[in-house]
Amino acid sequence: MQPARPSNKNKYIAAILLLLLISMSTYAYLMSTKPTAMETGTILVLPVQLVTNNTDSQWNRYAAVDVLINQLNVGVSYPLLQTEDIINIISLIANDHLSQTVDIQQLMAVSGAGLVIESSITGANNQYQLAYTLHQQHHTKVGVINASSIEQALLTAANEITEQLNSQQNSQQNQKNTKATTQYHSLLSEPLLFNAMTQLQLGDIKAAEQHLSKLIKSTPDNLVAMRLLASIQLQQQQYEQLNTTLIAAIDLATHQQDERELARLRLLLAQSYTETDRIEQALGVLTIAKTNAAKVKDWLTLGYISQLAGMINQRIGRNDEA
Repeated sequence: MQPARPSNKNKYIAAILLLLLISMSTYAYLMSTKPTAMETGTILVLPVQLVTNNTDSQWNRYAAVDVLINQLNVGVSYPLLQTEDIINIISLIANDHLSQTVDIQQLMAVSGAGLVIESSITGANNQYQLAYTLHQQHHTKVGVINASSIEQALLTAANEITEQLNSQQNSQQNQKNTKATTQYHSLLSEPLLFNAMTQLQLGDIKAAEQHLSKLIKSTPDNLVAMRLLASIQLQQQQYEQLNTTLIAAIDLATHQQDERELARLRLLLAQSYTETDRIEQALGVLTIAKTNAAKVKDWLTLGYISQLAGMINQRIGRNDEA
């Protein structure tokens, strides 16, 4: 006797099970290869490591990261920390103050950053390669860019990173946040300023002051140099020299319509007023500084302004305002 053939019903069930198994396997594969969405949060861009034979003095690790930050166009979902803020944060936890090597997870914990961008540029003879890594809490993304100049490598990297981040937002929001790429010259490209900032990280205030004073004499419109010199003068309680430096710097920043520098300069002025018991003047200056910082969405400076205002109000018994 011949064995009974399987019924059509059993064949149908087997086919369904096979299709289901294939579908589940395909879905699992697609999910494993699907790009992970970038989480929103503060972005911290590490100084760019430069390993080139480039002889152009405009490029150093701070000038390069300053250009990269300036060219990123990531919208309100990704607040960008500015170059000097990043340098200060790194200096607090750096294992080596010269190379500024840091542990990424520790840096994210200390700074509260949701994304850390690490990059390096290698090359010579008009052939450069920029490699970058986007670090998040639970995953990373990498990319490599080839270009004929350091500037082009930075611009291309900024565009590529911007596209990756903004792809997670809706098209209307992307269109709203789009800005034209413009040429940007970083004040941090000045060798004397770079040397001064390096000396500040090493704790050599006198050497830094010498570099800054020399730079201001040759380039009197360098607001970053003037503000750093004012910071040193405040630290050394040289209030008369500080007042002269700040008056000149605030006047220059007003002429240049540089809201970010105005906010930071006025914060220094308020600190000097606080230390010399001119409390009401300090609060008045902080009110103006807050407006300056808000215009350019300088959240970190806004935080410092609020912190100082709260401390002053608490000191004079205005607990509600504090």
